[in-house]
Amino acid sequence: MAQLTKSMYDGEYEKRSTLFGLYLGQMRGRDQVVHNGGWYDKAGEKLGWGDLSARDLKRISREIAPDELFIVLSERDSFWNFVTHHGIVGSMCRTDPRIEAPGVDYVVEKCRYVVAKNKIYFVDHYGDQREGTTTEPHNGLRCVVLSAASAGKLIRS
Repeated sequence: MAQLTKSMYDGEYEKRSTLFGLYLGQMRGRDQVVHNGGWYDKAGEKLGWGDLSARDLKRISREIAPDELFIVLSERDSFWNFVTHHGIVGSMCRTDPRIEAPGVDYVVEKCRYVVAKNKIYFVDHYGDQREGTTTEPHNGLRCVVLSAASAGKLIRS
């Protein structure tokens, strides 16, 4: 049975899942590596959203099942790109229903981090870093650099 399932972190008040110690809309302040990122499985289904710290990403990598991937998109790509009507704040916006499952192609195109068993990958969409090297993008988090093409192969495998 899959650890990661669509909308598993939904429910701001009832906390449906606490896998990896995460909860919907979590805030990490100065420790954040990702601010309001969207969290996805390799099928392109949204699991939840919120800030992620280096500690969160390391824990996910230790505890994730070997056959699964935890994929992180930016706030823009996981929320604002789906807004159909703007409100004063994000919670007052209306969104396209595809926000919950934009699919593999969308997630491949937009992924920023991919977390696998004992690996954290930083996806370089601009070709600024050499693939396979180690980078520390934020707050001491060590990641292996993947090209966008290699990230796509990993997600689709």
